Amino acid sequence: MINNKSEIINKLFFNELKELIDKYNNIDDKTVDVIEKIFTCIEDEEIKNYLIRDNCKLQELVNTYNKLEDLNIDEAIFFAWYNLTINTISIDKASEYYDDLTTSNYIEVENHIIYTNERDLRKYAEDELETMLSMEHHIDRLLHKDMLIDMWLNNTSKEEVIEEILMSDDIEDILNLSPEYAFTLANGIEYRYSEK
Repeated sequence: MINNKSEIINKLFFNELKELIDKYNNIDDKTVDVIEKIFTCIEDEEIKNYLIRDNCKLQELVNTYNKLEDLNIDEAIFFAWYNLTINTISIDKASEYYDDLTTSNYIEVENHIIYTNERDLRKYAEDELETMLSMEHHIDRLLHKDMLIDMWLNNTSKEEVIEEILMSDDIEDILNLSPEYAFTLANGIEYRYSEK
């Protein structure tokens, strides 16, 4: 019962309550199975709680997976985490990002980088260093005065400098990342993310 004494308000409340009860009583078995599988397979409590709080995103997952034969729980984990942590996206866009992520073990989206570990960032760092070594701030941050003198005297190429930086330093430090835990897939692979 609600605290409001208005008879009309109470009728509206009970009408909405009845609709809600009917909605949940009339969920088909396939939808129940999909929801159960999602919540059974996802171990991260924060992601589960997010899906419970954001019924629209859960419904989007359910609608998508009701059409498919098999539920990709890792894609569901990524979709929920991304919506919770980065920004609102559709399941279709999350699926694209997820495919890119699992192909290269890192993706760069919305001023964030999501990755498994530093080793997987090597190619990304190589590309970034091409640009970074044309900026005074990064040169000062990445190269010591003695290194610069030595490189200049030895006519070291930009490619050689990049290779030396990648071999001698922490890639997260080179890219000036502050990594945080993101999520863990069902197979145990843990991902991190950082703002760029």
